[in-house]
Amino acid sequence: MSVFAERLKELRKEKGLTQQKVADSLNISQPNYRRWESGERRPSVETLVMLADYFEVSIDYLLTRKNQKVFENEKIYTEEDLIIILQDFEKFILPFSFNIVHSSVSKYLNYRKNKRK
Repeated sequence: MSVFAERLKELRKEKGLTQQKVADSLNISQPNYRRWESGERRPSVETLVMLADYFEVSIDYLLTRKNQKVFENEKIYTEEDLIIILQDFEKFILPFSFNIVHSSVSKYLNYRKNKRK
């Protein structure tokens, strides 16, 4: 079995998901997903990006033997982190623009939360 297939299966099981649940979440067929986990096939580059985003790991982690799920210089920001950043950012932009940025970030965070469910 390829490193990719092993990693994909491991990530799915860590989250306690079935192949069908992952396939449904990514809007792909379960047989295609099963083929990736079994090592019969590899997904397209676009699908690799989608899988990496879904499992919140780097593409490098999916494809290689590196044990680092996320690059060291890549940080997953929490909502609290982003609020602090926005508060600092507010000093440099007009109040009207700040409200637009803040609203966009809030919508993005909600999107990310819903995507993980």
